[in-house]
Amino acid sequence: MPSYRSLFIELERALGKVLLPVDRDATEPVRLISSSAAFLDLTRSVAENVYVQNCCRTLHDPVELFPTLDALGKVKCECRTSDTLDVVAAEFLERVGETVIWLFSGVGSDTYEISTKSPTQAPLRGAKKVREA
Repeated sequence: MPSYRSLFIELERALGKVLLPVDRDATEPVRLISSSAAFLDLTRSVAENVYVQNCCRTLHDPVELFPTLDALGKVKCECRTSDTLDVVAAEFLERVGETVIWLFSGVGSDTYEISTKSPTQAPLRGAKKVREA
């Protein structure tokens, strides 16, 4: 299982430093996201919620797929309720979710490990192919 910190470092690599810049010297979850993030409040909210949903106590604690996705859903719901979710922010959250799924790429497993392959090389394991009619 990846650690909380390593998950966000991988998200930074996948999404770019403009959208998700990680402060590698951070000692608390809210400071893990650098102040230069394009969606600073939204991204820091994601970081905080992922930390809480995974019951982390340190930045080095392991994170799991489903609690991480729950955290993203919670942030999206809170933004929608407070009427602060625009199309661009919603798309950003969707990209984060897709990237998280790709990084874990072990759907249906009890434990997940971050894949080192690109999204085109690493299909979701356990995903069933759908036959077209």
